[in-house]
Amino acid sequence: MKIKNDLELTPVELINGIYYKRDDYYSPYYDIQLSGSKIRQMKLLYDELKNSNQPPIGLITYSSVFSPQSIIVAKVCFDNKIPCIICVGVNERDNIKGSFINNHKALILSKKYKAEIRNIAGIGYNTVLKAKAEKIASETGFTLVHFGINLENHKETLIKSVSNQIENLPDELDNLIIPCGSGVTTAGIIIGLKMFNKKVNRIIPIQISGIDRSKDIDQILSIFDVKAEYEFLVDKSYQYKEKVIQFIKPGDQLNVIYEAKSLKYFLRNRGSLGIKKEDKTLFFIIANNNFLYTK
Repeated sequence: MKIKNDLELTPVELINGIYYKRDDYYSPYYDIQLSGSKIRQMKLLYDELKNSNQPPIGLITYSSVFSPQSIIVAKVCFDNKIPCIICVGVNERDNIKGSFINNHKALILSKKYKAEIRNIAGIGYNTVLKAKAEKIASETGFTLVHFGINLENHKETLIKSVSNQIENLPDELDNLIIPCGSGVTTAGIIIGLKMFNKKVNRIIPIQISGIDRSKDIDQILSIFDVKAEYEFLVDKSYQYKEKVIQFIKPGDQLNVIYEAKSLKYFLRNRGSLGIKKEDKTLFFIIANNNFLYTK
């Protein structure tokens, strides 16, 4: 199933006793397999920026070479005919004659969509990339899109792109499991629960690369004056770039970077978390861009 309308609700499926919100079914493009919430966030963010008093003359973002963020931003820029700069951090030992571009499909496709790829640091740490990308943004006048497509200053876009998708979740749940990266989507989901008065006993974000994003989530929630209890779990089982295989039914494979790790953590620790198999549990599938990780 593919859903192309930016504001259409993606379905909820019950598979082997677990509900799954299928935001991975949102796949708006005909020429590329990109799917998921982050595309909706970026498209609607650009619409908001375009209609502001200072429309962007170009976009700049910083990203892991393994992340789909680079191609998502590049595609939106290409479709709207504005320039794009993608900033990454790669050690020069691994970048012989710029070879890192040819080893990562997200960057190959970003370049196909006319983005300029800049290796701005010898390491891919978010704080280093952010500082250097901010400097380039000030020099070029381009609008900076932060890691995770940060929407904390764009309330309407966050609601349209994430929170509104909560409308068709079951009205009552025992457990809501959320794969967490930057925390932006997690915050949007929690805001949506309040908007649509969903009764969830336990909200459990699972961060897949060992980073506590609870402060980032709380900061966004405070902007919306939302207070919510949630149990933030940090999984250090895998490195971010490690690819993990997990199916929810035959032929239905989860995203190898985020969702697969989160679901495995949940299934492995369900007993120690006090979650029963008969509980009404929903797992939020945010995206699936596995095509980026195949040769």
